[in-house]
Amino acid sequence: MTGLIAALLSAAVYSLGLAIEQRALHRAPGIGLRRPLHLARTLLGNARWVAGCVLAALGSVGLIVSLGLAPVSVVQPAFAGGIATLLLVITLVMGDPITRGERAALGLMPLALLLLTLSLDPGGGAGTAPDLPLLLVVSLGTVAACVAAMVLAGGGGRHVSAAAMGAAAGLAQGAAGLQGKALGGLLAEHGPAGAVLPALASPFPYLYAVGWAVGIVLFQTSMQRSRASVTAPVANVTGNVYMVVLGTVLFSEELPADPLALALRVAGFALTLAVVVLVRGNVARAEADTARTRSESASRSRGA
Repeated sequence: MTGLIAALLSAAVYSLGLAIEQRALHRAPGIGLRRPLHLARTLLGNARWVAGCVLAALGSVGLIVSLGLAPVSVVQPAFAGGIATLLLVITLVMGDPITRGERAALGLMPLALLLLTLSLDPGGGAGTAPDLPLLLVVSLGTVAACVAAMVLAGGGGRHVSAAAMGAAAGLAQGAAGLQGKALGGLLAEHGPAGAVLPALASPFPYLYAVGWAVGIVLFQTSMQRSRASVTAPVANVTGNVYMVVLGTVLFSEELPADPLALALRVAGFALTLAVVVLVRGNVARAEADTARTRSESASRSRGA
């Protein structure tokens, strides 16, 4: 239960950071993968975006801690579900419209979290030691595939939808998340102070940085084209599937032995995936609305 609560608190901090980043991006010059230096200057020169990024990073650190406390098949869906729900709540508070499907998602996420909670086995623990060679192959292969897919997608990714780019970002961030799971294991085994040297001597923080960097470039580009409540669930649920499936295998974590608990775990996980279906139909309209908003903002700036 502690890991689940930590995951939800981390999701709250992460979601607030994403909301701040989104507001900053919608007022910033256009960014794209073909101009990496311009992209870096635009993002790092925007104080509001940097503040949002710091909050999102703190949420990610919280996720790493959570992954050392509970199985990845519980923590990761809870984190992704919490982000999706909170971003939709933020969207409503700010007065932006959401679709009927997104409203349904608001109702499904608490149910998913309830099922995941009921599936917890008091005697079950989190896996802490991965199959290192397989982890390296899977992580590096995933990040390389994400970069290659976006480069080959025409125009440096300009012709790729925000949803597809968000999915690629989710895979890259999922690869980083596997390293976070390994770091969380070191924290659980050695404590905060004792884990520093083993972590620095391992490949986990460096692979985490690579996956995070690739993921954030893809995600920020996708988020500028649409609402965070559209792109973030796509990215997070894609990364969610990736991490739950591969994390369970790589860290040799056992699923609940009780058939009812297993059914609850699977049902809770499936409900987090349903968010993609519920928000996917609104991607094109959200991208068009966002483009119009940014165009109007640019016109007012020129007029001033």
